[in-house]
Amino acid sequence: MCIVKKVKALPYPLNLKVILNNMNKVNLAIVDDHPIAVNGLMMMLSDQQHIHICGTYNSGKALLEGLSTQMPDVLLMDIMLPDIMGNELVLTVLKQHPPIRIIALSSLDAPAMVKSMLHNGCIGYLLKGADKATIITAIEHAVQNREFLEPGLKEHLVQSILKPQKQHQQQPYTLTKREDEVLQLIVKGATTQEIGNQLAISTRTAETHRLALIKKLYARNSAELVAIALRLGLAE
Repeated sequence: MCIVKKVKALPYPLNLKVILNNMNKVNLAIVDDHPIAVNGLMMMLSDQQHIHICGTYNSGKALLEGLSTQMPDVLLMDIMLPDIMGNELVLTVLKQHPPIRIIALSSLDAPAMVKSMLHNGCIGYLLKGADKATIITAIEHAVQNREFLEPGLKEHLVQSILKPQKQHQQQPYTLTKREDEVLQLIVKGATTQEIGNQLAISTRTAETHRLALIKKLYARNSAELVAIALRLGLAE
């Protein structure tokens, strides 16, 4: 005789996604030099059982040191840190830790910056102020090795291709040809040494041009120089 045992029904629907997510949580690290932004992201994601925030860092240097002991699956990174430019930091992280998926986080929606970050290896690009659902979707896409851009950014990129703005239109600053060449490379994330190599000038000369640009555009550092260049339409 075959005895069939009755199984008591669960008081709630069985959610396979929740079970799988609990078995294999996404380790997320956040890099931002603004404590309020970091705390806001942590609170926003606190109820997501499948996302575990394994570390927060306030500078590029702190991140690189932290990655030696704590390896996240996904990195949500502000690209305007005070010590290391976003492009340079992305290249360094991916060179040392290729499996990490990086989502750029910025207040800049300039197509040149978005394309540059994606070209250097970011899997996604989010604007600061993105809503909870968008951030979670970006993280889930990153884990699956799928690129993610906000719909608004996609439209902005398409428009920049269909209707490119004239280079340096109504430029309020006068840059020499060499300064312009150096500025374009800085925006793309090149280091002073790389700028020197590409332009066949010494590293010292490249650094002199960088400092001149910072002074001329009233920036405090290279990160702010990039932001100003993008805002003024000086970047290609």
